[in-house]
Amino acid sequence: MKLRSTAAAVAIAATATMGLAACGGEEAPKAKDAWNASQETVGKYKSMEIKGSGKSSGKPANVNVKGDVDGDPQTFGGELEGGKMEAVLVGNKAYIKGDSTYWKSLSGGSSATSAMASLMADKWVESPNNDAGSADDTLKSLVKELKDDNNESNKKLLSDKATVTEEKVDGKDAWKIESEDKKVKAWVSKEDSRDVLKVEGWEAKGSSNGEEMTTVNFVSHDKDYGIKAPSGAKKMTDLIKG
Repeated sequence: MKLRSTAAAVAIAATATMGLAACGGEEAPKAKDAWNASQETVGKYKSMEIKGSGKSSGKPANVNVKGDVDGDPQTFGGELEGGKMEAVLVGNKAYIKGDSTYWKSLSGGSSATSAMASLMADKWVESPNNDAGSADDTLKSLVKELKDDNNESNKKLLSDKATVTEEKVDGKDAWKIESEDKKVKAWVSKEDSRDVLKVEGWEAKGSSNGEEMTTVNFVSHDKDYGIKAPSGAKKMTDLIKG
């Protein structure tokens, strides 16, 4: 046995071991397998919290949504229509609080509706129609789209040409799935469940109408968020009567 050859063999083995230790000894999963597992897992969530950014009516928008995936109870808030708003949906009732910019953007611009918007600004208002801008559909629609293999973004992530690499997201170890054109990215947990942690460049069908949330952070899931109706909410008719 030649010492030089033995030393070389030991060095190669040591280098390989160090490499395995550096990456945790884990082999990256196939993109399709990882994203399929994530789709299955997200479909089981009963409740969740997300933070998203994108556009609303063509303007920059940021939203935070949490609550039951089915929509009740749920909270929805952020910057929309150029203004700020919050909504709480609980017990088949919707409560909305928005600044004057938000309400005016919905008023159509007439002097009468603008005056009404000023009356409602920064107050919790009980909506007479359980209408919070379809906020209650946000989580349900998101989960539905994430599970839909016909969604164009999903097709890219499920492609054999999509790549998988290690990358931390929000301090968590994750697998990063990236489409061949690098326009769609998803970060999923390393656990077998492959919980979705974040998606970027991902679009729902029909998002070209000015409503799109292309970056979504999945904050938590299957929690009781303790959502309750806000105190002191006024009925819209009472505010109008003064």
